[in-house]
Amino acid sequence: MADLLAERILLLLAIKAPDAKIDLGHIYEKVSRDVACAGGEVSEGGLELELKRLEAEGLVEERGGQYYITEGGRSALMSRLPSVSGKMNLSYRMVLAAKEYYPRVADQILPFLRGRPVSVVKVFSDEADPLNKVKPLFVRYARYKPKPKFIEIGDRRDLMEYVDDHAVDFVPYVHGFEAKEPDWLIIDLDAGEGLKSSAEGFLAVKFVAEKVYRLLEGCGIRPAVKFSGSRGMQVWASLDNSGMPKGDLFAHYRRLVQLIQKKVEEDIAREGVPEGLRGLFGKPDGSEGLTTAKVAGKEERTKKVLLDWSSMKPMGDVRAPFSMHYKTGLVSCPVDPNRIMQFDPSGAAPDKVAEKAETLGRLFLLEKSSAAELLRQLGLEGGN
Repeated sequence: MADLLAERILLLLAIKAPDAKIDLGHIYEKVSRDVACAGGEVSEGGLELELKRLEAEGLVEERGGQYYITEGGRSALMSRLPSVSGKMNLSYRMVLAAKEYYPRVADQILPFLRGRPVSVVKVFSDEADPLNKVKPLFVRYARYKPKPKFIEIGDRRDLMEYVDDHAVDFVPYVHGFEAKEPDWLIIDLDAGEGLKSSAEGFLAVKFVAEKVYRLLEGCGIRPAVKFSGSRGMQVWASLDNSGMPKGDLFAHYRRLVQLIQKKVEEDIAREGVPEGLRGLFGKPDGSEGLTTAKVAGKEERTKKVLLDWSSMKPMGDVRAPFSMHYKTGLVSCPVDPNRIMQFDPSGAAPDKVAEKAETLGRLFLLEKSSAAELLRQLGLEGGN
């Protein structure tokens, strides 16, 4: 039908949990809204006739006044969806992608979720424009009463229960439940607004990510790189905290990122800026500096790449490797450190990441490393 009525019905049913009870009234409420947003109209009687047709074709099953999609209906939807995707409810498309994607990468994402609090981002239909926008809901606790209880995701079943409840984005804390020390050093690289507006801006972020990676690698650390899922990159490492300076380890990690930024800036100044990036910054030779660790004052870093340390704190969180990004639908996927500059976000589509999940997972096997040489180069004293 012109209003894609069959596809809208199948998509709605496909995102529901297996035991969800979906009656005619619910289907009509959601589908008629999306049809109207697309400029069409459907009556409840017309919708019921379409459901009967889908049932006759074996695509939908009705049991006791409740409707369920069949395996045949799911297959039909997946074959039709690519040609009509842009005309369908965006949050439904994203949830369906998550339901298809996460079972295939559960082994890769779960190590970054277990043993720590996890926040999730659920997506629902935007009230004004459900076809093109989502309404995100940020959820930090599994329950709030009688007292807040953190979300725990320990296995595949836990993961998929949240996906069935519209969670598409998984954001673990940087520490365990005791919050005594950070488990990961995370350097979040983000371009200022002046760089983001440039077609070459992402190149600058990748250039700095490569510099950070090589610095850590040169200090005997085994870092890993991943795409943020949007327009940034992240460099992660697992440090042996017993060799860190005494005191507040979160504060020491924040200081580490600030000193790494300074060292990277010195290296860039000494080695020069690639010709393709020189026109992106304040001065053609890059003498005004390409990077900053100043999180505050966005207007002062519009043409710089920020090395963000703000997740290095108690209750600090970060998007997990292999998590989808709720804004883009892309995956925050590991990046081959030898091909950082060649990385293209188009390769972060969920289906593409799932196809090579095992290979990508091997790029993010964080091994605990001594920070002694890094501390020495940065002028800090270790704990031993």
